[in-house]
Amino acid sequence: MSKVALIMGSLRRPGNGIGIANWLTPILRKGFENSKTDVVFVDSTKPPLPLGPLVDGSYVPAEIRDPTKYLHPNVREWATFVSACSGFVVLSPEYNGSYPGELKHTLDHLYWEWHKKPVLLVTYGGGGGLRVAAQLRGLLGGPFKMKVAERGVAIKWPKGSGHVPSEGEAPEWLQSFEPQVLEALEEFRASVAENAAA
Repeated sequence: MSKVALIMGSLRRPGNGIGIANWLTPILRKGFENSKTDVVFVDSTKPPLPLGPLVDGSYVPAEIRDPTKYLHPNVREWATFVSACSGFVVLSPEYNGSYPGELKHTLDHLYWEWHKKPVLLVTYGGGGGLRVAAQLRGLLGGPFKMKVAERGVAIKWPKGSGHVPSEGEAPEWLQSFEPQVLEALEEFRASVAENAAA
């Protein structure tokens, strides 16, 4: 059984990330229901996260190729989890034209574990998070050498819509993005299957 992890880009509370993740997770599972892939929601407030700021500056992550060799136990746990995944869905808001710092910290603790792993971007904000999607494409496809899906999902926030509730049914405007998620999953699913078979 391969594993795809949904990683939230923001720990802001109260925020919209948890509500969108709770809406998105069953759609991702639906998209993978005929494959041998489990979709796991990574709650950013629980192990193997939170990591917070870089916890050990005595080495550069690119120097470590074996997840068991990280000095800090939290980083070892995170590295082992990431190594076991066949792909990732990154859910990120756009804050002031960029991605949240905690998402960068989540990525920067590791290096080799991200290489060649498929990733699907789901961004949100007033403009759909298009600027953060472009930045993440450059970051993930560049230094981290991940396989970024061509088609992502840009959730444009309607004015005056308020917060997405963390529990219960998602608002109708958010539900209208389900077809876009399922379409984006077509390419991503094939990339995950290829990675799992490698």
